[in-house]
Amino acid sequence: MADQVTEDPNTVLYLYGVTEEGALLGKMGGVDGSSAIETVPCASLIAWVSRVSRKEFADNLSANMENLDWLAEASVQHQRVVSAIAQRTDMLPARFATVFLTAASLAADVRSKKRILEKDLRRIHGCDEFGVKIFRAAPKLDLPLVTAASGRDYLQAKAAWLERRGIKRKVSGSGFQKFSSELQAVAVAAAQAGKISGGQKGLEWQISLLVRRTERKNFDRLLRKYSKQWAGEHHIECTGPWPAYSFVTRAHPRDHRYPARSSSRREPMVKKKGIGAGRKIGEA
Repeated sequence: MADQVTEDPNTVLYLYGVTEEGALLGKMGGVDGSSAIETVPCASLIAWVSRVSRKEFADNLSANMENLDWLAEASVQHQRVVSAIAQRTDMLPARFATVFLTAASLAADVRSKKRILEKDLRRIHGCDEFGVKIFRAAPKLDLPLVTAASGRDYLQAKAAWLERRGIKRKVSGSGFQKFSSELQAVAVAAAQAGKISGGQKGLEWQISLLVRRTERKNFDRLLRKYSKQWAGEHHIECTGPWPAYSFVTRAHPRDHRYPARSSSRREPMVKKKGIGAGRKIGEA
């Protein structure tokens, strides 16, 4: 039976996500570290929530989002709860800091999106999200031994060597499209992970993939294949498994699936081995 959520004007319902079925979660604190995790039936679906301070998570949310210590602690706890639920049943995760004033407003919103939610739940059934990135390997200044009669001859030989390396990199880079096609062949869906910026040194390509658990071995085998093929030129980094954040339908870029006071940024992921752990392919 779903938990009964009582109304309190000093609290709001903090939403973690929606599932088709309930699950035994065990004892764990909510996003604030202490609130109980509850389930609310909504139009034959289940919403996972906890009662949190209205002042902290609604009235003062904008200010709290600027407090990096608060943001880090709350977002990591949010991800822990979402991951715990997603390990037990297929889940559509909500964005960080998605809240509702009442159970009635939550139920009404879920009911209005029921068809989309059910379609998304069918799509992610038995799947996890993975992130794949390709980085340019740090160049090795292993200049070949050149016997040159003059400084000019040496510089010409060096320029020719650098040109050959550039051609080799271009050939390797042209393989990204083939790599992408092979990845998507073993995935249910793919989502581009956004424009590449200079924030991560050497990052050349990235994608998010929805992969069935039954295809995990084929997915890993493909990553190892290209990691070996590109050794010395590029390295592949894979993060996951994650709940399917990138594969929840959103009607508008600023629609966080559920209304109310919600953050516009995606929360940091919990980096721990086995759940969303980042790894370079080939590492133990």
